[in-house]
Amino acid sequence: MSDLQKTLLKSKLPKPSTSDLVLPEEKIEEATSEDSDRGTEEESPTPPSDVPPAEFAIPERPSRKQHQQHYKATPWKAYWRDTESLDLSTSSPCTFKVYYTMPTLSPSKSPTWFIFHHGAGSSGLTFSVLAARIHASLPEVGVLAYDARGHGATRCDEDHQTGTDASLDTLARDFLGIVAHAMRLSSGLPADSSSPTKPVEVVFIGHSLGGAVVTEAVRRFTEFWPPGNNLPKPIVSGLVVLDVVEGSALEGLGSMRSYLASRPQYFRSLEDGIRWHVKSHTVRNSVSASVSVPGIIQLGANGRYKWITDLLLTEPFWKSWFVDLSSKFLEARSGKMLVLAGTDRLDKKLTIGQMQGKYQLEVLPEVGHFIQEDAPEKLAALLEQFWHRNRRGAALEIKALNTHAALWASSSATPGRNL
Repeated sequence: MSDLQKTLLKSKLPKPSTSDLVLPEEKIEEATSEDSDRGTEEESPTPPSDVPPAEFAIPERPSRKQHQQHYKATPWKAYWRDTESLDLSTSSPCTFKVYYTMPTLSPSKSPTWFIFHHGAGSSGLTFSVLAARIHASLPEVGVLAYDARGHGATRCDEDHQTGTDASLDTLARDFLGIVAHAMRLSSGLPADSSSPTKPVEVVFIGHSLGGAVVTEAVRRFTEFWPPGNNLPKPIVSGLVVLDVVEGSALEGLGSMRSYLASRPQYFRSLEDGIRWHVKSHTVRNSVSASVSVPGIIQLGANGRYKWITDLLLTEPFWKSWFVDLSSKFLEARSGKMLVLAGTDRLDKKLTIGQMQGKYQLEVLPEVGHFIQEDAPEKLAALLEQFWHRNRRGAALEIKALNTHAALWASSSATPGRNL
């Protein structure tokens, strides 16, 4: 694209908001000064953090005209059918907070799951409105999200001196442990069961840092699949990455600390926290913010709400999250879709890959970094179309696996077969 075309395009699009790892060049001042003064204290020299995740986004300055909005917190159960705390022993034992709605099961069809991973500083509740939209349109599809280690309501037995193990390897292993649990759920098996189940079709969807995690999980699926169980590996029919690109993510790392310092340290209430996210345009959809923000702030000892996740503790891992992300994504063996909030985020590798038809590119220019919250209906429609387009290959693979399993079962009953 020529420089002139880029200039014309950018003049028509709103200024792109950032992602997990692209940081602000200026603080959000006038537009949120009233809320920040009420809900912020400068007591702590090290800011706790919930990052607006992977390229660490620059929230846009809100317009001075604000429609009257309500900022009351909405419970998770308004969008998910069930929740549970799941114990997983990976690099260090964790109890993961999981939110899900089961697929409508059919005796003649294998179950399908859309499994989500949130960005740095966020939580599984960021996908609440989107997941409800998907299941309402596709009841045969189950939806599941969870709070990663160090985030939301998930708790880990980790050394407080070294902080959270936020390495990409660990996060990808955690994710596949959650995938295995989803397979047991749809088979009616307990969490510790190793009984065989039907093949399960899955679509992995990751926002910002979560995009890097699900891409790594696909790349190292065989290596990271939980050992010691008899679960067949699921069929990965789709890999979807939301608003993260290697180049812009790495470029934003140098500004990360200044971004974290620019945000309010405390809020007087959940409503103040929701209001700040909406007025700062960190999340542009107040309906979604009302359910997602309560998952990222918690009541502190001083009677005010603070960020749950301190991303400064994960600083040693920032660069490793995104190095080679473009190559990994392009090489993933599944249907692939990249959804961005702006056209200028593509790096050279992704631009070439898109021209070669290696993945589907969708751009939603009128949304911010939190695509899943700002435009849940548009994204749900894209995901539904993507799944229908890619499920044919998955269906053929599942049919072959079922045939193989039936043949194996009948032959194993033959005397002397186990010798």
